[in-house]
Amino acid sequence: MRVAVIGAGLGGLLAATALAGQGQRVTVFEALPYHGGRFTNIEYRGYQLSTGALHLIPHGATGPLGAMLKRLGVKVQIVRTSPPGLFRFGGKNYTHNQLQDLFGSWNKVRLVKLTADLRYSSGGDEPYLEWVRKRISHKKVFDLANSFCRWALSLDANEVSSREVVSITKNVDRFGAPGVPIGGCRAVVDGLVEALKRQGGTIHYQTPVEGITVEDGSVKGVSTPEGELEFEAVVSNIGPKATASLCEKGTFTREYMHGLSSLKAAEGIKISFSSDTPLVGHTCTFFTPEAERVGGLVELTHIDPSLAPKGRHLLMSHQKLYGNNIEREIEEGIEDLRSIFPGFDEHCEILMVQCYRSHWPVNRVASGTHLGPETPVKGLYNVGDGIKPQGFMETDGVAAGVELMLEKFNKDMRGV
Repeated sequence: MRVAVIGAGLGGLLAATALAGQGQRVTVFEALPYHGGRFTNIEYRGYQLSTGALHLIPHGATGPLGAMLKRLGVKVQIVRTSPPGLFRFGGKNYTHNQLQDLFGSWNKVRLVKLTADLRYSSGGDEPYLEWVRKRISHKKVFDLANSFCRWALSLDANEVSSREVVSITKNVDRFGAPGVPIGGCRAVVDGLVEALKRQGGTIHYQTPVEGITVEDGSVKGVSTPEGELEFEAVVSNIGPKATASLCEKGTFTREYMHGLSSLKAAEGIKISFSSDTPLVGHTCTFFTPEAERVGGLVELTHIDPSLAPKGRHLLMSHQKLYGNNIEREIEEGIEDLRSIFPGFDEHCEILMVQCYRSHWPVNRVASGTHLGPETPVKGLYNVGDGIKPQGFMETDGVAAGVELMLEKFNKDMRGV
């Protein structure tokens, strides 16, 4: 079967490699001159920065992405972070188990109950912050909730349901803590491209798909600058809205298009900076609940020193984007870093600041909104950061969404 994949980002490459492994004739069309999209490296003065996602996989080698890479024959070493996370309060770092030291006896009891509910309840539709407030009313706990959500989801804790965060917590318990792929994001996508080509798949760079041809409710092909090309199926990694826009007007019902128009993206700012001395001392998620903007950061070079020149440490912070005054929010994020790390200006250098919004957001569909990979058009599927099952974050969510697409594709197109 001839399959077109639109976009050579992580989701597109995972889908393409898996389908090629099933014997499908796969052609990937990428508008950019490189593969990886928001998941590859930028070389800058000996540093390996990233185009989007941090050099971090939420559940390491044991989560959906790590398991899928192994199944596809992509040999990437993913090293687990330890400890799983640290939290900065009052200039002191705490592990998860030490956080209770910040509270009095009665609030410690409530905190234990909250932790138990995160692991064993189902959550609900109410915002996570409201769900937390019903269990414990303490500013430090609210700050912790916002710090996690801003770091992992580019959302505030009042913008995501308790059901989603409870599901995320259960997946952390199930799959484990984050891991760093040695060589960064590019090691993953380069490995996927090698596996794809071994199985006969091809990639056309700087070749945007300009339209998807649909006849009688089924995919017939795509149009590119190279002309009209016939395919029995199309898998799109450019987001549900952009995918629908490639089809002729009237292809989808008004209800379907209205649903797409209501989807909201998650937007954020990443600051990559270096230091001549360890600031965290571990490669783990370093949460910053007392910061005004920054949700957290990671010091990557304890696991993979090759990401920075010898003697330097590479760190990346992340914050939610709130409005259109991007310069002000960037400056506020930098002020947070100065507050978190005394002597920041003496020891650190900002390498790159990246803003993710509009057609290049953190997530094309914010976490907590769950779309299936299928569309009303037979043979047309979506993958990527808009198709993440409940409780799966970031790149592991992308991989879990691709697995859903493969199940649906095999049932619809192959009858298996």
